[in-house]
Amino acid sequence: MSGRPVPTPAAELEPLRRHFRDPLSGFDVGPGWRRIVLRCHEAVVAEFPEYELVAVKQKWAALAFQAFPRPWKRGGNWTHDEADRFDALVAEFTTASEHVCERCGKAGTLRETRAIELTLCDVCESVVGPNGCL
Repeated sequence: MSGRPVPTPAAELEPLRRHFRDPLSGFDVGPGWRRIVLRCHEAVVAEFPEYELVAVKQKWAALAFQAFPRPWKRGGNWTHDEADRFDALVAEFTTASEHVCERCGKAGTLRETRAIELTLCDVCESVVGPNGCL
């Protein structure tokens, strides 16, 4: 650790908040992935400034950044090419998360030692409880 205080999720991930479909939505990822989430947001917003965020969570030990290129409308309002580009952007960060400890941000690997699969480093694997609470 650098000795600096770790920002709260609300402060560090605040730039994403305006993109949430539901303003009461939160971030369901551990502190080790906050930097990945923020970089994902920055990459997405650079190409799709008005993207709509549905959820940011851990799913099957990887980042699930669930969003659309623009706010959803019945019948859609983006092309297949835009959706493919959007998905490719997000996939880079999903893949990156598979190698980063969700709890501390160090190098991590898939852990299948509890009911929920997580990506953790050896140290965090030894301290995260059986229910997977980070």
